[in-house]
Amino acid sequence: MAFLNGPRLLDWANSPPHLQFNRYVLTGYRPVSSVQDCVRSLFYLHNELGNIYTHGALPIVYTTLLCYPLIRTVALLVYILLSGYAIYCAITARSRVRRLRSFAWQALFRFSFFLLRWAGVGGGSPTSLRLFLTMDTLAVVGGVINITRVPERFRPGLFDYWCNSHQIMHVLVVISILYLHWGVLDDLLWINTHRCPSN
Repeated sequence: MAFLNGPRLLDWANSPPHLQFNRYVLTGYRPVSSVQDCVRSLFYLHNELGNIYTHGALPIVYTTLLCYPLIRTVALLVYILLSGYAIYCAITARSRVRRLRSFAWQALFRFSFFLLRWAGVGGGSPTSLRLFLTMDTLAVVGGVINITRVPERFRPGLFDYWCNSHQIMHVLVVISILYLHWGVLDDLLWINTHRCPSN
């Protein structure tokens, strides 16, 4: 995909501070860029190109609480607020571990809906739970790989452009999104045939 000559790329020490989160990726950093430069960077090789080309709990909350509209609305609002707070914590985190930990409350909230479904409370397709659990497992594994900096930790410089932990995380997140898609389709088919009991 990369076919343009880009600007002179930077090493880790000379890259912008917001990009210095992985000291094991030594080269290939883009300099501070304008909006036009960012768009142009879609077409030349740098160490974030794989991330650019490789990049969900609302459906499970909605479906689980399908027959409880008021509780469903409150739960969706709570999840949206937790997500906003998680993003704020992640972008202001001073370490990669804190960045990953930023999503703990959001993950616990989502996991509580997995427990509700497992216990038979609420609604949803009986087979979609496995898909949603696979989705979250892949996302967590990707996050752990990203914060442990494997494999570049063992061979600094070798994985600067391809197959570094951040790119592996992006690939796992894409696969995770596929499982989300399949789980949502499963739940949509269930919604199509399910009728809530009348009050």
